[in-house]
Amino acid sequence: MNVYDLHDADSVNVLLTGDLDFVVEFAAVIRRSGVRFSILPAVESGDDFELGSEFDLSVATVTDVSFDYGEFADAVIWDLREHVGSFTHIVDLSVSTHTDHRMAVDVAASVNPSASVIVCVLTTTATEVGLLTNTAQRIVGVGLAPSIMSTLTTMDMAAGLNTEARHVEQAASLLRRLGYTVELVQDRVALVQMRVLAMLINEAAFAVMEGLATPEDIDKAMMLGVNYPKGLLAWADEIGIGIITLILDGLRREYEQERYRPCVLLKQMMRAGWSGRSAGRGFYVYES
Repeated sequence: MNVYDLHDADSVNVLLTGDLDFVVEFAAVIRRSGVRFSILPAVESGDDFELGSEFDLSVATVTDVSFDYGEFADAVIWDLREHVGSFTHIVDLSVSTHTDHRMAVDVAASVNPSASVIVCVLTTTATEVGLLTNTAQRIVGVGLAPSIMSTLTTMDMAAGLNTEARHVEQAASLLRRLGYTVELVQDRVALVQMRVLAMLINEAAFAVMEGLATPEDIDKAMMLGVNYPKGLLAWADEIGIGIITLILDGLRREYEQERYRPCVLLKQMMRAGWSGRSAGRGFYVYES
C-alpha cells in the first residue's frame, strides 16, 4: 500500500491525551519533530468534558498541571470549544483498561470530525476502540509502549476493520514525520512487536520464578545468544511490570488461551510495589 504525506508541516496539528507518563514521553517525540500539538489532560469525571462549561482554572489546578507535564505545561488545553475542527490527528495513549479511551476520544473526535484517531492498542484492538468511541471509520491502532517509544525506529500500525483508507494514510504520514518506519499489520491486541516481547518476558519471568536462572543470566543469554539490545527482564523494568501484565491480560481476554496467562511472579511484584525502574525496583534494584 502506498502511503502519502497528505499534510504539510504547518497544517498538521495533534491533540494528545491519555496516561500521563505516555503523554509526556510522546510529547517529547512530537516536539523534536517540529509538529504542532496540544495536550488534553486526563480527567476523572465525565462532567469535566461537558462542552457547555469550562474547566476549573484555579491556581491549584494550573500548578498541578505544570508539575505533572513539566516542560509541556504550555501545551495543555482546557476548553475544547476553543479548538473545534482545528486538529488533524487525535492521539490517545490510554493503556490501563480497554475502556479508558472512550471519554476523551469520543468528545475530542466529535468536535474534530475530520481528524484521524490514533490509539494505543496494547490491551485492545482498534476496531474495539472505534466501536466504543464512535470513530470506527477513522481509527488506527499503534503499539506504543513507555520508555521505548522515544528510541523505537519501526512502528506497528493497524487499521480497524471499518477504517477508511484516507485515515490510514493520514495516520501513517504523521508517524513517518515523527521519524518512525511504519509497518501495517493486522488489528490484534498489542500488534506484533509488543505481543512478542510481552510473551518472551513472561517466559523469562517463569524461568526466574521456577529457579531455572537468575535475571542477570537470562538477560545475558538473550543479549549474547540472539543479539538483543538489552535483556528481557531489564526491558520489562523499563517498560513497567504493570504494562507487561496488562498486555498479557489483554491477550488472554481476547484469545482465551492459557499461553497468555501472566506469570504469578509478575503479579506478586506488582503487589509488592516492584513495578520497575520508575519505582526503584523490579527484577533489578535501581538507585533513586
